[in-house]
Amino acid sequence: MRRAVVALLCAAAPAAAFMGTGKISWSQSVGALATAHGAPKGLDTPRLRDGAAFAFPNLKMGLMDFLGGVAGGARDYSDLKKGSFQEEAATYAKAREVKAVSKDGYSIATFGGGCFWGVELAYARVPGVIATTVGYAQGKLEDPSYELVCTGATGHTEVVQLTYDPKEVEYKELVRVLFTRINPALKDQVGNDRGTQYRHGVYFHTPQQKADAEAVFAQIKGELGAGAPFYTELEPAEVYYPAEEYHQQYLWEKGGRGGRPQSAEKGCTETIRCYG
Repeated sequence: MRRAVVALLCAAAPAAAFMGTGKISWSQSVGALATAHGAPKGLDTPRLRDGAAFAFPNLKMGLMDFLGGVAGGARDYSDLKKGSFQEEAATYAKAREVKAVSKDGYSIATFGGGCFWGVELAYARVPGVIATTVGYAQGKLEDPSYELVCTGATGHTEVVQLTYDPKEVEYKELVRVLFTRINPALKDQVGNDRGTQYRHGVYFHTPQQKADAEAVFAQIKGELGAGAPFYTELEPAEVYYPAEEYHQQYLWEKGGRGGRPQSAEKGCTETIRCYG
């Protein structure tokens, strides 16, 4: 129900707010939504959050309810584990920075492969991968919440961002891991998960990563055959926004939906259960 309401509210805002070329802040998106429903111009997000309220003539819900009760408001990342790569990534997100190297000197990579739970575990098992985190990238709205991303209106896709030691694992190998988790012939779909938020892609941080990914893409396309559909994106990495803490390391630290933790040991080849 909450997801349906969020989708309705996102659709009610001017289309340009989400489909334009620029990034959209919470104050901009909230302002667009408010104006679309007859609110006085000039109301800013802090005032609204401090309790300023008004009635929409065509929508009987206060904007505070929308921010707090439905969408959760803009994220501040305070829930993330202290001292983790999640927290480090949040620092970059708040600064709107795209880093190629972590503070510990490891390379950073970003991959989209449908629901990020299973993809994160697949990468956590790879020798040479140092740390993983799940989140949202390649979208328009800054500091998005999971519920808003799930509407498909923000333009984000679920991704895994990780750090790795190039001396232990090549970037090409990391790209190949992605193709063990996806079908590149399916558009906006991985398994039973469908929607633009589940589209798959490689989001490179350096020119060398791009070149390496292009080589793997060419190989995969050759295996599929001439004329075969291929929808996996290859784009420059944009600002990455870490997901809520309850999504992080979900299948092993938190046991997943079935309450049965799976192994994240390096080299483990057990089948990954995303929903069981």
